[in-house]
Amino acid sequence: MSAWSCPHDLNGICQRVRGALCSPGMRGCELEGKVRFALDELNAPRKPVKARPTEAKPEPKPSAPAPRRRLPF
Repeated sequence: MSAWSCPHDLNGICQRVRGALCSPGMRGCELEGKVRFALDELNAPRKPVKARPTEAKPEPKPSAPAPRRRLPF
């Protein structure tokens, strides 16, 4: 047995299949048809599952404008 980390997985979201939850062996995955998994349900063809959009945090507004840069001459 061996362990690996998918290079297309970014916080659980697949970057190869845009907007899908990362599930190794799903349709569109680079592992599809190349490997066999120990669990039989992972070997069956699977459609990608759409990931939920993350909530965007509101950016804080600057309270004062940035100071002007002074030139040395």
